[in-house]
Amino acid sequence: MSMRDRVILFAGFLLLLGGGGQAGSPLGGSSLTVFAAASLKETLTEIAQEWEKKTGQKVLLQCEASSTLARQIQEGAPADVFMTADPAWLDAVKPAERFDWLSNRLVCVVSKDAKDIDLKKVETLSLANEQVPAGQYAKAALVYLGTPLPARTLYGSNVRDVLSKVSQGGAQAGIVYATDAAASPNVRVSFVFPSESHPKIIYAAGLMKPAGKEFLRALRESWALKIARRRGFVEIQ
Repeated sequence: MSMRDRVILFAGFLLLLGGGGQAGSPLGGSSLTVFAAASLKETLTEIAQEWEKKTGQKVLLQCEASSTLARQIQEGAPADVFMTADPAWLDAVKPAERFDWLSNRLVCVVSKDAKDIDLKKVETLSLANEQVPAGQYAKAALVYLGTPLPARTLYGSNVRDVLSKVSQGGAQAGIVYATDAAASPNVRVSFVFPSESHPKIIYAAGLMKPAGKEFLRALRESWALKIARRRGFVEIQ
């Protein structure tokens, strides 16, 4: 066997070991890690399932408060894509690419069997921490409406924590996104905050590593947007 043939044979062996040289490719079969705001969990789970059908690439989702995820990325967490409920958190992690993706509505929820409430008379209220975008929007909306916080205000680490406090009876009412309320069978919407009562809710997506580029592009495709709309998100006009 000539030296040239040996080189070709060895190169082919390396390709077999490396899965056909696909390890560094965006669609190479290796998993993709997406960090996302907790309120995107159901929507991104469905999008990720469809993405795997289309490409064969599995998406590993890490859903938490945007502030928590940004801190983890700053500390070296290996996210390929970061999706947040406040574009300011993308500023903190400096993605290679970014765009504003979707919007949402802010609502007040109560237990599914409870009567509608007057926010100014509510005795216990739950909302997300001020570091969490949902908590910031909630505080702004309450100030706009001239509604003081009740003496017993329970803070959640994210919107799902707020929902849990309301559904389990720990709080009389809670402030979350409309999509979160729709995803929980144990609560119902009692009040929708006017859009002018808080800063516009914007979900932004950022590219943290090259491996996430194709998935990021797919988020703007019609099939992904259709899933998001069905889940209650609103396209940014």
